[in-house]
Amino acid sequence: MKSIGALPTTVNPADGSPRYTIPAIFDDSTGVAIADSALIAEYLDKTYPDTPALIPKGTCAFQSAFQELFYSKVLPIWILTVPDVPESLNPRSAEYFRKHRAIDFGVPSLDVMRVSGQAKEEQLKKAKGVLGDFDKVMKDGDTWVMGDKPTFVDFVIASVILSVKIVCGKKSEEYREFMSWHGGRWSRMMTILEEKYSTVEL
Repeated sequence: MKSIGALPTTVNPADGSPRYTIPAIFDDSTGVAIADSALIAEYLDKTYPDTPALIPKGTCAFQSAFQELFYSKVLPIWILTVPDVPESLNPRSAEYFRKHRAIDFGVPSLDVMRVSGQAKEEQLKKAKGVLGDFDKVMKDGDTWVMGDKPTFVDFVIASVILSVKIVCGKKSEEYREFMSWHGGRWSRMMTILEEKYSTVEL
């Protein structure tokens, strides 16, 4: 991150030292390095105005407030996914993830977050309630939060749901549950986003 000139996005809670996080991009066309998803979206909108806007003009405050609100509600989903993330990482990354995510969540280790059986069912029920609160404020025919086009906040929601697919598995009970909720709204969203945006064309 330092080598490409990306700035730290936050500080380590333990000692206040700079903390570098992903996502991050380096734009070969301009020589600019950007970290933090919202800042990346703003940069892409400004630098490439002929592409679909992730943060439409006049909606920056809404997008930011929505993201903050959404992340403040999704602990039940993190409980279902975060403890198992290290299983898909290389040993060095797994060690780092276990240590620093435990600090982030204020627990002695990620293992104490892991749930099974009835406890998992309770977290799934809570997760459904979280997404249900956002489903209630969207119109029945809308796939996207702001209506007819995907914007930054749709990718915020999708990134959290995608973590369930990646960590738990596409055929897992957890992911099938998510895809069935609220009239299949999240399934439609994920299908469109993955078909259109999950492939990088070089």
